Amino acid sequence: MKWDHLTAMPASELIEQTASLAEEFIPKLPEAQAKELRGLVKRLREPMRVAVVGRVKAGKSTIVNALLHQRVAPTDVSECTRLVTWFRYGAPQRIVLEMKDGTEIETQMTSSGMLPDQLPVDADNVASIQAYLTNDALKNVILIDTPGLGSVHAEYSKVTEELLASRTTSATAQADAVVFLMSNVVMQDEHEVLRSLATGSDEAGSAANTVGVLSKADKLGDGERDPWVVALELAGRFSQRFSTEVSTVVPVIGLVAETAEAATLTEMDFRHLSTLAALPPDVLEPLLWSQDRFVNMEAPVPESARARLLEMLDLYAIEKAIGFIQEGATSATTLRDRLADLSGLSEVHRVIDALFNDQDDVLKVRSVLDLLNTMSYERDTAAPAAVLVDLRSKVEALRMEPIMHPVAELEAWHACCTGKVELPEEFAAEFQRLVTPGSQAARLGVPEGDPLAIQTAAKEAMARWRSFMVSDADPGQASVARVALRSFQLAYAGARDPRIESAQSSVTSS
Repeated sequence: MKWDHLTAMPASELIEQTASLAEEFIPKLPEAQAKELRGLVKRLREPMRVAVVGRVKAGKSTIVNALLHQRVAPTDVSECTRLVTWFRYGAPQRIVLEMKDGTEIETQMTSSGMLPDQLPVDADNVASIQAYLTNDALKNVILIDTPGLGSVHAEYSKVTEELLASRTTSATAQADAVVFLMSNVVMQDEHEVLRSLATGSDEAGSAANTVGVLSKADKLGDGERDPWVVALELAGRFSQRFSTEVSTVVPVIGLVAETAEAATLTEMDFRHLSTLAALPPDVLEPLLWSQDRFVNMEAPVPESARARLLEMLDLYAIEKAIGFIQEGATSATTLRDRLADLSGLSEVHRVIDALFNDQDDVLKVRSVLDLLNTMSYERDTAAPAAVLVDLRSKVEALRMEPIMHPVAELEAWHACCTGKVELPEEFAAEFQRLVTPGSQAARLGVPEGDPLAIQTAAKEAMARWRSFMVSDADPGQASVARVALRSFQLAYAGARDPRIESAQSSVTSS
């Protein structure tokens, strides 16, 4: 089934047509490539893969735990932090070690439900860790926890760089989208990784599938203003500065997010915080001046309990938690809710939903088509040349199918992000809005629920972009303009027939 007169198809058809193409070539290629194709087909039909990436000690595992609503990834140095860990939905809960020799070894989590500090085999022989959790958060996404960039052990960082590279030893070992953790200063090696995500040789990455996260927003205070205010300002500046590498940058207090979302703050912790909240200001305030004073000064809460609070929240959030109790929080549950709001993680969820989940089929199909195209150019292979030429031809033909237009939008936006195409400022801003996931009204910048406004805006945009394409555009700009024109044509047709609008929304938002 194909589009006919601008009639859209379900998003799953993107997956099925791409999977069918890969399956067609499985019997035509040598076993090595056939195995790779089987992996790509499996990848298309599994949840989208989101990798959490950042420097050593950036808080990657903390963010992973918060996103999982479960404290399972170790946040201190252990053998597991040296390896890429894939968190997938599965029962029973278990750990599978994928060895470099292709074998698998199954092991168990600790009694507290964490990944073990030590593995039952030499970690140098482990390719990756597959952690299967009975966790609803993993029904629609696979989370990938990566070793830190900038490690003193260069081989650990290299593992992450290879995972994100355009081509690794296995084409299936890729991320569809990336959450990139940042601090107040983006180091040169971090920026190089961001650039590589946007300009990979197979064009698999771009700002469209990478979101930046300031993961330790509570550490960004300037001594006068609230750290959160400073973090919001810095996130805004980074969003502009790295606009071609990340779709946006959002601040998060990762430690607080983990504590609140994984429900590690107990009723006993709440009682200890309540005791502190009842202290006179002249006694409480000196406690909050430094970590050392908080733990070691005389107070009606045991030192061990205060050390635990510091480990879970740090001083900024402890002060906020005390304030929430003074304002009326009455239990650990209500306090965790307030802390979850404070952490900023809900904005990360919103961004992931908007930028990743709402176009997961498009991201997966784009990744797989790029990998199939790269495979078709391989020279060091036993595959017949005629078969590779046929594969390349059919990948290109599939890209031209109307159903693949959302992929074409993503490709065109990638070209703009990487500097391959430089649109005039007004056209660049309009195109960015056009390819941002959302309703047609949002994509055209008009009020919701007004088909006439959508139709009018689309018609005016078509005239504007057609004039630009014919009169002023260079070949690269003209290519992007043709994609934009197609998008506006679809919006115009959808405004005339709400059934088409609804169908196309299923392609770009399912």
